[in-house]
Amino acid sequence: MRQTILAVLSLSTMAALLTGCGGDMVLLNNKGPVGQGQSDLMMTAIYLMLLVVIPSIVMALWFGWQYRASNKDADYKPTWAHSTTIEIVVWGVPVIIIGILAWLTWWGSHKYDPYRPLESDKAPLTIQAVAEQFKWIFIYPEQNIATVNEVRFPEQTPISFKITSNFTMNSFFIPQLGGQIYAMAGMQTHLHLLADEPGVFRGFSANYSGYGFSQMRFKAHSVTEPEFAQWVEAVKAGNGTSINAEAIQKGTLDQAELATLKDGDRSKHQIEILVNRAKAAGDEEAIAKAEAMKPFPNKPHPVTYYSSVEPKLFETIINYYMSNYHGADHSAAGHATAETHAAAEHAAQGE
Repeated sequence: MRQTILAVLSLSTMAALLTGCGGDMVLLNNKGPVGQGQSDLMMTAIYLMLLVVIPSIVMALWFGWQYRASNKDADYKPTWAHSTTIEIVVWGVPVIIIGILAWLTWWGSHKYDPYRPLESDKAPLTIQAVAEQFKWIFIYPEQNIATVNEVRFPEQTPISFKITSNFTMNSFFIPQLGGQIYAMAGMQTHLHLLADEPGVFRGFSANYSGYGFSQMRFKAHSVTEPEFAQWVEAVKAGNGTSINAEAIQKGTLDQAELATLKDGDRSKHQIEILVNRAKAAGDEEAIAKAEAMKPFPNKPHPVTYYSSVEPKLFETIINYYMSNYHGADHSAAGHATAETHAAAEHAAQGE
């Protein structure tokens, strides 16, 4: 009896503690067709699996109660060894469920392929996303503007994200709009999303990528088309702060400005270790070098707007790493070839 009471109290305490984990369940509070479709697929898979899990738990509890030592009325069949009906149920039901799950997985993987363009009567908006050293840069090639740690787009408009990285591998994720996709140096990945309504959605780096990865957070603003056009014009005119008073407005985002966005060289703790090692070794040059290092920031980079962007900056970032591994061409001809390959890939995905 005492053990039963302790078990009930333990479960009650656990349930009470778990209520604090509620909050905003963004994965289930979807605001776009991709996120909603993926959420429906996930919940369907869970419900199907529960068809096996729940009966198994119920039967385990029932058998334990029915055939307890004190129940003298339970049937005792020491010679029983086989039941065709039980074998069919035990093996047949899971096989059917696994078959359905396999079909759902195959169907969902193709329907919600991040490279697959979304069907819409509106032309997609292209946004180039770059994972920089513990921040996100968003380039709007058609509007010739760029932002840091903030992305805006009109509602009910397909967004074609082209994603790469300018340092380590990262993961681009806006949970309420769709699934995550990796950002890798020297490579370009694609993600197609759409917001059903205006709103502000959280975006972040979903996978650990270094000391400051937890600061790689940004806000995705879904706005009306007039509001988006107004914001673009304000940023172009160098007056983006009229839309977001907390933002910083700057001029052109070029390679020189891009280099300044690399915040820090090491963590504060790592720099202290390097300085102490250099001092212990009596190496004045190493001491000076270590002391000159900048520590990584302990808070996200402020939202920044750029009124213009260096032509083909996104392609330049990709080709920089490609040249290190494959001898890629940095010339205008090389950029044109990269664009041709991207166009061919896009056409193939559309088919």
